[in-house]
Amino acid sequence: MDFFANCSARVGNAVLAGAPGQDDGLGYTIYKWSEDIEAFRQSKKPDNIPIIILIGLLIFFCYISFKQAFRNDRIIDRLEKNPALARIHHRKWEPYHKSWPRKLHVWPYLLRIEFVGALFVFAFLMFWSLIFMAPVEEPANPAFTPNPSKAPWYFLGLQELLVYFDPWIAGVILPFAIVLGLMAIPYIDVNKFGNGYYTWKQRRFSIATFLFGFIVLWIGMVYLGTYL
Repeated sequence: MDFFANCSARVGNAVLAGAPGQDDGLGYTIYKWSEDIEAFRQSKKPDNIPIIILIGLLIFFCYISFKQAFRNDRIIDRLEKNPALARIHHRKWEPYHKSWPRKLHVWPYLLRIEFVGALFVFAFLMFWSLIFMAPVEEPANPAFTPNPSKAPWYFLGLQELLVYFDPWIAGVILPFAIVLGLMAIPYIDVNKFGNGYYTWKQRRFSIATFLFGFIVLWIGMVYLGTYL
């Protein structure tokens, strides 16, 4: 019994000693756990649910795209080792028939699909507005500015930059540099391979640069501005 009493006393002392701000102690660990739970509660707010969906879709589509890219890399390696197979490989996947039209008109083929897609998006937004309570706030009052005035989640990346840079740099120069940098990627990367098909081995620079700019410099800032 004395052994268990001693252990209980040690745990109690650790809880009392581990106040917030210290680097050790059971109390600090429990405090950090409570912060994680608070972040979980923060993520359930109606305004923050799109961020959770965004992160989930980002992980899903990155997995699908890299899976397809690695699959194409394996196909390219196999065709490079067998030139005879390379001459007939495309016929196995997409055999051409003379009855097929060589050109497809924008209407009705493309516009019909886009119109149906727009209807699905509109129906989803209507369903979203009925399920989640995220009402519009009162009209802006120029005589009263909330402190802090928090930007919408899709602009939190830019607002987060205001903490580290001058407003002119964070609000004008850096956003312009981000857009200009993304536009310059095709001209900086003069690699002619990988055009018309998706591959990782032949397009490492372009894919890595875009993912760094989009995930780290944009989505990462949105996450930091929302949960931290």
